[in-house]
Amino acid sequence: MKKTNTNKGLKKLIPAAGMLMLSAAMLGTSTFAWFTMNKEVSVTGMTVHTTVESNLLISNDSLSSTSKNADSSFSTATLTQTIEKILEPVSTDDGKEFYYTVDALATGDARVDAYTLYNASSAATGDSATDYLNKFSQDYGLTKTEAAAIVAAEQGAVGYVDYVFQLKADNTATAAEVIDLTQMDLTYTAPTNGAADTNNAYRAAIFVEDITSGTATADAGSLVGIWAPTGATNFSGANAVDSTTTVTGNVTYVNAATGLASVDAGTTKYYKVVVRLWIEGEDTTCYSAKFKDLTGSWALDLKFKLQDNNTAAGVTSINMLPTRS
Repeated sequence: MKKTNTNKGLKKLIPAAGMLMLSAAMLGTSTFAWFTMNKEVSVTGMTVHTTVESNLLISNDSLSSTSKNADSSFSTATLTQTIEKILEPVSTDDGKEFYYTVDALATGDARVDAYTLYNASSAATGDSATDYLNKFSQDYGLTKTEAAAIVAAEQGAVGYVDYVFQLKADNTATAAEVIDLTQMDLTYTAPTNGAADTNNAYRAAIFVEDITSGTATADAGSLVGIWAPTGATNFSGANAVDSTTTVTGNVTYVNAATGLASVDAGTTKYYKVVVRLWIEGEDTTCYSAKFKDLTGSWALDLKFKLQDNNTAAGVTSINMLPTRS
């Protein structure tokens, strides 16, 4: 986006131990949003783990689910999901409506404020339409053949990835307690003699829906907040793209301990949780020179805890780490 303006992640989930591959597919020699695209830039190899403690149980879920899972599916075991997709930069101020551009400067900033609303279902157009999965992939120049070469069986790119699960919270205390995010570590492991990761472009939005009644919405619930790395800065200050022509969406990134939900004393509650990940195109570190040498792997580790004081250990940012412990 232009610096003169002000601000305003994967549909297919494979519930198995493994890897979330976010491949940034920098293709061709043209300039695209918000990378200066070339075939050497890629973001691959993210593994997502979620751990629960203190009277919390977790169960695998999907975005399209419409009901609470059976109690027999909940456990305290660390949950790992495999999602292999190709990710291109997008921008959002609410984690639900995303925009992108394919006209950026070498710095990563947009040349002009003209954006396209992201819709994975929008069909490619023109004589070469059959070569692309959708308009998003076509605009980024990513053909079905090129996509399959990056991630086996994939045909195109997406704007974000969803990691979805359900939590069962059993509050046996005599006072209300809060479900807190107590760990959000994004660790990059570089190959031998590889470049260090200094990007701050990752964002994670968390949505929560109370499904204690037994039913769930086949979508993300209410936004709890958007987490960013410490020191993350957008081109337009605290803003992100909020329309096809403006970067005036004022993003309030989480900067204080933020509870996901409050659980009354002596009650058991169930929640559907969506953790949505993307590369924020408005971040000043979202450009190809920053990403092209990052050929290692990322691991995202999340932990949730039911506790009486959400300021005690609540995470306020994505913790970027150089090596996985």
